[in-house]
Amino acid sequence: MTLVYLALAWLCGIWACHQLWALGLFGCATPGWPIGAAAGIFVLCAAGLRRRPASRLGAAILAAAILAAWRYHAHPFAACATLADLSFYNGDERRAVHATVEGVVMGYPDVRDVRTQYTLHVETVTIAGRTRDAAGALLVRTARFPEYAYGDRLRATGQLQTPPRFDDFDYRAYLAGRGIHSLMPRARVERIASDEGAPFWTALYALRAAGSRLLNRVLPEPAAALANGMTLGIESGIPPAVEDAFQATGATHVIVISGSNIALLSGVLMRLLSRLLGRRWAVAPTIAGIALYVLLVGADPAATRAGLMGILYVIAIALGRESTAFVSLAFSALVMTLVNPLALWDAGFQLSGLATLGLILFTPTIAARLERFLQHRLSQERARQALRLLNDSLIVTLAAQIATLPLIVYYFGRLSLISLFTNFLILPAQPPILMGGLATLIGGLIWEPVGRVLAVIPWLFLTYTTAVVRTAASVPLASVEAGAIGQALAPIYYAALFGWLLAREVSAAGRLRLPSRRAVAWAAAALAPVLLIATVVNAVPDGRLHLLYLPVEDGEAVLIVTPTGRRTWVWDGRGDGAALLRLLQAHSPGWRREPDAAVQPALTLRQPNTSAAPTGGEAAAPLPISPAVDPLQLAAGASLRLDEGVSLTRLHTANSGWAFTLRYGEFSTLLPATCPPATQAALLAAGQPPAVTLLKTPGPGVGAWPTAPFLAATAPQLILWPLETTYPPDVAEMLASRGAGRVPADAVLEVVTDGKRIWLHQRSNTARR
Repeated sequence: MTLVYLALAWLCGIWACHQLWALGLFGCATPGWPIGAAAGIFVLCAAGLRRRPASRLGAAILAAAILAAWRYHAHPFAACATLADLSFYNGDERRAVHATVEGVVMGYPDVRDVRTQYTLHVETVTIAGRTRDAAGALLVRTARFPEYAYGDRLRATGQLQTPPRFDDFDYRAYLAGRGIHSLMPRARVERIASDEGAPFWTALYALRAAGSRLLNRVLPEPAAALANGMTLGIESGIPPAVEDAFQATGATHVIVISGSNIALLSGVLMRLLSRLLGRRWAVAPTIAGIALYVLLVGADPAATRAGLMGILYVIAIALGRESTAFVSLAFSALVMTLVNPLALWDAGFQLSGLATLGLILFTPTIAARLERFLQHRLSQERARQALRLLNDSLIVTLAAQIATLPLIVYYFGRLSLISLFTNFLILPAQPPILMGGLATLIGGLIWEPVGRVLAVIPWLFLTYTTAVVRTAASVPLASVEAGAIGQALAPIYYAALFGWLLAREVSAAGRLRLPSRRAVAWAAAALAPVLLIATVVNAVPDGRLHLLYLPVEDGEAVLIVTPTGRRTWVWDGRGDGAALLRLLQAHSPGWRREPDAAVQPALTLRQPNTSAAPTGGEAAAPLPISPAVDPLQLAAGASLRLDEGVSLTRLHTANSGWAFTLRYGEFSTLLPATCPPATQAALLAAGQPPAVTLLKTPGPGVGAWPTAPFLAATAPQLILWPLETTYPPDVAEMLASRGAGRVPADAVLEVVTDGKRIWLHQRSNTARR
């Protein structure tokens, strides 16, 4: 267990150094050699205290903690940029930087609906006509087509930014954990050269791409997208409706590469190769197979942790020793944070580690209790059969959820009430999906007809899994929002859980008397109504007006939530309405996900031109929300009463579009936020430019901007100006002179007002697993 203690000290050292950094006691200018010298002193002490085991262990623990602090100091979240670093030239909320960079594509592209994200290893940056050598990783978002691949040398032009922070998600820290400190959204990209990557990675990524194309050919949707996620770690193609169903039922862990996948692969490889080569000669190819598969699927924290534990398991078998789960988990955490100390804050790393810890701590106890329960009601043989049936689904799921459920609520703010039942039904189907999917890949890459025959196996079980998840997700209150109260309970839960486990160990030594099991059970059961109460409290309207600005590619909509909770959707018809509706459902507060009414054009509108692949030329129809009000059919001056004191008034715009003023107390704003210059000119000509409290200017890609005369006439007290926009120089200058607040272009902005005061919240518009 010495390694476990050292690993815990190492993790605590990383966390402590991060806290010192956050307090300003450490920084980029702090020298690292004193920390290394202190660690060296304790290492020497540990080496010299051979005859005093307790003192030697204490010195080793202190040495591990200080070495961890030294490691974090060398690789913090902060960029610590110099002139040679790309992040030194980043723009921010106050200063936009237009740059051209040149670099090579790293890793596997992240393909979305209409855009793709590439990570570039940048070598040069050009700003204002001056080219400089600058190294660093850059996340580039650009059009989905044309496609680029690992090893392509690209030239990207756009706004060079520091990644933003949102109220619900620190995107800057998320990318920093992956070594990325610069972002270029909506970049224009051109290929300069190809095949500049390392041969090994080129071959590996080509194999992954070929496997993905094969699965897409031999399986129908959504089975193909799910098979890509479960076998190759490519999750971006999963349809949003299917992904939402998995999230609502707490089953997203099955559509990503997790510990169960690697454990199954490790066992199958070891058994198969042992029969072919013998146990001794099977070790090296098994380890190589595990490592290759982890690299193939992207080597994310969960897969890496599982791969390291799988390798230790294989080595233990080869040496004829029992693999200790605690030691394997500690070793994997130590190695991963040694390579990247920021992995400690990765949600996948935390959830994967806690799930494994839950299996270690609670599976034997739950199995023993359930076995005793069954033996009192069934014969011994039938009790064993029932236990084998329940062990891989109900018991394992329950053990993992005891350890991970509060962290899921903390990170995602939602609680699935049907997760245990859903996982009980779908977990037995996952091994055939993984092994059948891998067999399909191997057979299909050799000869595609073989892959088509083998694809029947994963298709059957994927169809079953999808049907169960969709049915469970349709159950009312399958998933509820826990809110801030539920998130606050997570640290308390873990303090109580691990405190009780520690007390149990002390009690085993006869030094402490534990409370009765019934008392512990009642205390645990009390958490359920507390979480439900938190959900109810979170869903109760707070008596304030809420406006949620929801952006998508080339479009934007607004959800109005009145003080009593009524919801009205305002959309001018631009952009992807289906994507907007999904965004609405993801960010709508409370239980209800559908608006009560909509203000949107009844006429179908053409999709704006994009550089994405054609979608058959379909028009964007109005969203199926009833009742819906067509603003073009309302007379100028007509008013819609949304709630007591909340009204939408149609403005006179002649034949140049439409616009409303939203009023509540002393607060007022103009809707839609994408009001084009022609509509603004019509309002000025009619002598009706409304004086507003808040003006949200159009985002990039919508073909609209506020004109200087319109800004002067409306005289807004607060202006929200999205980044990445290119307005006329006189407009940009006027916005800057009026102190317009810069906000991320792709953030979900929530404006809250009581009619007198205004609060602003920025949320990420990306769903997180």
